[in-house]
Amino acid sequence: MIDRDEFKAALGAPDAGFNHAVDAALRQIREREERPVMKKKLSIGLLAAIIAILTLTGAALAVGLNLFDLFGRNDERLARIAPEAELATETPGEVETEEIGKSAVEIVNAYYDGKSLIVAYTVDNAETFEPFTPTAEEIEKMERDDDSYEPYELGPVAPAKQAFIDAFHAGEPCGYVEYSVFPSDYMYAGKDGEIVLVPRVGDEMTLEDGRKAWLIEFAMPLPEGARNQDELEVHLPVLRFEHRQWFDGKHVYFLNGPLDSEAETYEWIDGNTYTSYHRPPEQIGEAVATVKRSNAETRRYASEDSYNGVPLKAEAQASPIHISLDIAAQGEAFPNPYPLDWQDGMDEPPFYQVVLTDEAGSIFKIDWESIETDAVRLDFIGNGHIPERLQLYIAYGYDGDWDDTRILAEVEPIVLTAAD
Repeated sequence: MIDRDEFKAALGAPDAGFNHAVDAALRQIREREERPVMKKKLSIGLLAAIIAILTLTGAALAVGLNLFDLFGRNDERLARIAPEAELATETPGEVETEEIGKSAVEIVNAYYDGKSLIVAYTVDNAETFEPFTPTAEEIEKMERDDDSYEPYELGPVAPAKQAFIDAFHAGEPCGYVEYSVFPSDYMYAGKDGEIVLVPRVGDEMTLEDGRKAWLIEFAMPLPEGARNQDELEVHLPVLRFEHRQWFDGKHVYFLNGPLDSEAETYEWIDGNTYTSYHRPPEQIGEAVATVKRSNAETRRYASEDSYNGVPLKAEAQASPIHISLDIAAQGEAFPNPYPLDWQDGMDEPPFYQVVLTDEAGSIFKIDWESIETDAVRLDFIGNGHIPERLQLYIAYGYDGDWDDTRILAEVEPIVLTAAD
């Protein structure tokens, strides 16, 4: 079964900057009023003035927040495109649950160049843990975990979960339930959210105010319906989930979903059936934002060359974050791209290795490749600027025989120059 960590993999979350600033202001004022050492109360007029000042300050901070700048501290490419990552409009995914209270998911920044999309968002007040002791009937709904189960956590642990970990190591019964609100690991584009956007890679950090911030890059190129739009509306589902674990002193049991879930029976391909009370996360809201297509330059490149003596044409399109490259050959320029038989006692088959650089020799990280006998399609991650020219190196052989340094030194490149 899919466990909770798998559900939460690659997740991201959004910011409620303005509302958080107001809430913080009110909390500070309330805390000051409740302090017994205060000698006199704030007047209504002064209180209103302080709220106004703090609210305006909070609004300015929210407007000024650029997550691309923050994530760009470790990625110069993101820092370069940060000024282009402002949104046209956005609506936070504000939800409320009985167990957690109010939670907020907000898309803060996004960069869209017509073929690529990067989105940054935050989540506030995302989870809570409580002690949990199941009845005998509830244990029947739970699934026994593998006997090799070992609890672990990275970073701070909620008291209820820490109590479970301590009890597990002591061999004493204990349990907890986690209620969480979090963004889906998928996003959707279009007015009706009909286009699925598949995440490719992501990063996360904790902001100074405690919110979690995420930056997700989506698979390139985007689905056809999401390409080359003047502006793109993106939807981020907000999900609710609950997860229980119980240790009876010998075995660990878990349940994903509410305790009142009805049993569902599934049939495996071999005809056997399986009954489960587990349930996936439930959508309870969504964050929505509109991102305009970047005004950043894009450039087309072309070359007529040859490989293995076969004439070919190469074309590329580059933006600050994405480079797509297509090669069409007039014959089998790339024979045996995926060898099916390993012969002569080979430990591994030979294969094609590619390196793409700009005019300064900077290497672009490859994102996706397809190599056929007469055609090649490659996608690379940009480095934040538009190259003057591109140099493509293609080597063929065993993994242990080649590395980037040797490829650059020994392979004659296919040079693509600006075509517009």
